Amino acid sequence: MIEIDYSFTNYSEMLQFFATSLKVKLKNNVLHLPEAIGSGYMKLIELPNGLQGIISDYTVFTDLRFNWQKINQDCFILRFDEANIPDVPTVNNFNEIMPGCAMQVRSAVFLASTRFDWIFICKKGTIVKGVNILFTKEWLEQFLKVENVGDIIRKYLNLRITALNHEPMDVEYKRLLNEIVHVNGEADYETMIIQNRVMLLLERFFTRTYYKMSDMHFNVKLSNEVISRLSNVESELIKDFSAMPKSIAELAKMAAMSPSKLKNSFKEIYGLPVYQYFQKKRMHKAKLMLVSQKYSVREVGMEVGYSNLSNFAKAFKKSFDQLPSDLL
Repeated sequence: MIEIDYSFTNYSEMLQFFATSLKVKLKNNVLHLPEAIGSGYMKLIELPNGLQGIISDYTVFTDLRFNWQKINQDCFILRFDEANIPDVPTVNNFNEIMPGCAMQVRSAVFLASTRFDWIFICKKGTIVKGVNILFTKEWLEQFLKVENVGDIIRKYLNLRITALNHEPMDVEYKRLLNEIVHVNGEADYETMIIQNRVMLLLERFFTRTYYKMSDMHFNVKLSNEVISRLSNVESELIKDFSAMPKSIAELAKMAAMSPSKLKNSFKEIYGLPVYQYFQKKRMHKAKLMLVSQKYSVREVGMEVGYSNLSNFAKAFKKSFDQLPSDLL
């Protein structure tokens, strides 16, 4: 398996890093996969108001994994991914996809925060089409000009900043994705179509988010300022799992609120009491480390604060109904 660890908030630099990692050269901001690894491309796109994106259309001939490593910066990555994943090995000795093989089609829209780790895995034979868009809170302020709409979207992102959230990609999303990936014509025309379709993807995502949050169960009544303070508390709580978490009193002081308000508000936003949330995130971190195949069970246990491996195994099994060793 080829692994690429990265954390960039500039897609031009990121694509150059990918090219260096795969030992190929960029041509006009396009990365063509080397023949030993796959076929197809990843392409940088420049969008209005300083946005950047990556268009992907490739097939991999070997297992490939992209490991996003968290950074202490509030940016968001909106991904529209469609992957055709083989049920059986589909690549022959000549690096060609064999016809007639069963494929599973998986597609989704992902919203990820740059503050947290996540992984994108492509099994051998997987065909990937996708659009990734990187944006900041500052860009969002310019994009969301309608005050009541903007307030709900900003609150939604504050609530979702700690997670990788996804929804199925419906027919309209897939249509726009296909038009972006398969556009043909003169260079200026292609650029215009791609920019238009990507902005439609963004507009559709935020419009659907607004109506979903307005019409359903989005009933958090805390102000954005309070949510922002609690987000800082959440970041402090889980920044180092090898150490004991701060006390409720210390976290409350950090949030400039009483301990009881902290506990109630934290649960309202994150859905769990403070230390249950800490444990959930701790076990999630452990699982990511084990799945990476880079660490032993002992190393993972120590990293997430367990000196007693028996206690670590019990906690992990309680969370995932399997032992840590089952993932190795």
